[in-house]
Amino acid sequence: MSAAQPIDVRDMRIIHATFRSAYTESARLLRAGSTPSPQRVTFLADHVDFGLQMLQHHHESEDELLYPLLEARVPEQAERTEQIDHEHLQIAAAIDAALACSAEWRTAPTPARAEALASALDDLVAVLEPHLADEEAEVVPLAARTLTKEEWEAIGAHSRASIPRDRMGIAFGMILEPLDEADRAYMKQSLPLPVRTLLYKPLVERPWEKYKHQLRHGT
Repeated sequence: MSAAQPIDVRDMRIIHATFRSAYTESARLLRAGSTPSPQRVTFLADHVDFGLQMLQHHHESEDELLYPLLEARVPEQAERTEQIDHEHLQIAAAIDAALACSAEWRTAPTPARAEALASALDDLVAVLEPHLADEEAEVVPLAARTLTKEEWEAIGAHSRASIPRDRMGIAFGMILEPLDEADRAYMKQSLPLPVRTLLYKPLVERPWEKYKHQLRHGT
């Protein structure tokens, strides 16, 4: 067990906010009704795939670094962690289905395949939302009382390591997008000092604003 004082684990709720918004927005954009250009298809398919891969890596980090610690230190919660393992398998299947639909739409971007991908994202949200709520209500507070600060930070570092270097600014912009100012300020504190001061605009703000405009207004 960690020290009596629980560690700060708010970043899990913050990352979850990204997942809650990203797939619903992607489904809406796919159903926008216009006939997308080939460039738009590639951009949107890449965006969908990137968001799905972020969730995959997030769960891989939990499976490798969070849940083994909880199972070892609070074995009386084994039934609960086993349920989370089952939920992760359900979500993994929904991710795989959405990735398959994305590949099909990318190859032949018909309206029917766009709707199939949007529906696959809806299905993912349907299994993801109750999982996120359960995790935030039960698992995250348990982690706050059980893990050390260093162990918790290692989970986030493991997830970040999977993000390509040229997509880091986009990923951070996606994370900040649904947050209020307090949570944005908290997340910015995790950046290296040069990045959150001198380099924030060229490395994060401007790339994200350009990407966001293309995402929401591109054709």
